[in-house]
Amino acid sequence: MTTEERLAQALRTIADRAENRDVLPGVMAKQRSLVRRRAKGALAAVCAATLGWGMLVAWPAAAPGVMDTVEPRRNAVERVWPQAVFTMPGHSRPLAAISATEVLVWAEPGALKVYDSRSKRSRLVATLGQAPQQLAVDRERVLWIADGHFWVVPLRPGGQARKVGPTLGKNIDRIALAGQDVVWSAPLDGVWRMGIDGGTLERVARSKGLQLVEWPWATDEPLDVRTNPTRVVNLQTGRTIEVRPAAGVEGLRCGPTWCTGTRGEHAIVQRSDGGWNQVHRGLRGYPYRDRFLTGSGEIYDARSNTTVSFEGAKLPSGETQWSTGGGVIFWTQADGVRVVNLAAVPQP
Repeated sequence: MTTEERLAQALRTIADRAENRDVLPGVMAKQRSLVRRRAKGALAAVCAATLGWGMLVAWPAAAPGVMDTVEPRRNAVERVWPQAVFTMPGHSRPLAAISATEVLVWAEPGALKVYDSRSKRSRLVATLGQAPQQLAVDRERVLWIADGHFWVVPLRPGGQARKVGPTLGKNIDRIALAGQDVVWSAPLDGVWRMGIDGGTLERVARSKGLQLVEWPWATDEPLDVRTNPTRVVNLQTGRTIEVRPAAGVEGLRCGPTWCTGTRGEHAIVQRSDGGWNQVHRGLRGYPYRDRFLTGSGEIYDARSNTTVSFEGAKLPSGETQWSTGGGVIFWTQADGVRVVNLAAVPQP
């Protein structure tokens, strides 16, 4: 790998984690925006120094979009999706959505639990030394990385956590459960799989140069944070969707149907085929379930073209504090932790 590629990869990793790794409490939209701006500036400066450019590096001017519309009126999430909002005990922290009524949570001093918003009860899944910071969950089990290994535990009561196998690399940035397989990816290295009960490590067919979005979808995400991908691929069927950026849009991150990017200082949501785009406040990252995008105290449901707002916790500075996990948005308040479970939002 050349020096330029290593520098670009390092900066891309910083920006990607700032946008998408929002699991720990205290992460704020303002902080994410600042990190992205710094990453972009650093990338331009480092490339100029490395390549010996003797000129000022300028970012492209904003270009007109295919269809820029007035942002839709926002209603409170409790009013629009009342079944998706609940309050849970303050000693627990949501990690990921499991179903419309269940979320995976971390409860101090060291318990991985499933909380049921209908019964308002929780059940123990496993006792761990520290909260998983890189995990995947389905309806049957939880997968995470610790001590250089994949670990898995059933969600059913009485299950035992066990090692699946070594990760064989330190650059893994996305993991998933795919039936009886563990799948993961790292920048430019393709998507890999291993049986959940062990077995042969192998690269998934047609995945070279791709990264996971949400299984079975993967994309040729560029290292440069402002460069657009060219395709999204279904690794089960081989179906390939060509990504067509709307005019002037950079830094797209796409699922099979929806993408987010930027045009100048504006956040843009567009269809992957480029046929529709709209300005939104601060929405970035990959759409959850090819549908939901979060940012600046709001959630946008691209499938129904609905925008809802949430308050979050107010800091002494007046800023709003909230955090996210896989399909959950949450913040602390006086009576506990307020949670929005996106898996509970009905299909339009």
